[in-house]
Amino acid sequence: MIVSNASTLILLAKVTVLRTFLENKRVSIPRIVEEEILVKKELFDAKLIQKAIGDGLIKVKRTDTSTVGEILLDFRMDVGEAATYVLWKKEGGVILADDRELIKLCKIEGIEFLNALAVVVRLFEQKKLTKEAAIEKLKKLKFYGRYAQHVYEYYASQVI
Repeated sequence: MIVSNASTLILLAKVTVLRTFLENKRVSIPRIVEEEILVKKELFDAKLIQKAIGDGLIKVKRTDTSTVGEILLDFRMDVGEAATYVLWKKEGGVILADDRELIKLCKIEGIEFLNALAVVVRLFEQKKLTKEAAIEKLKKLKFYGRYAQHVYEYYASQVI
């Protein structure tokens, strides 16, 4: 099971690997995350994610938002990231996150997480992306995701 926040799904859609990533995966998002993604329904990435939801590749789930406030006080994250954590506590698995505060929470709690760069590397390792395509996607992610140079370099070194 994978529980995702908005940013990582948006990044994967922007570099056009979302559908490939979703193959044979169980991915869930809180309803608030769906709302965040669809704020600008006309955007290409929003349309790709909406189609994946419509096709049943991403399940939208209700979360108990009564516990979100406590997380928001301890970490400077948006409601969507906090709801992602709450859904993960209910379902377990891996969190898909590119948000600094949610990643910090994952590290503190010992929760396995993946960011969009790691997803591209895994797709390359699974031979779903060529080396050239993976490098291109990583470069685009560096631009869209505003990753630190050393973070980008670490993942790029995994493709070589």
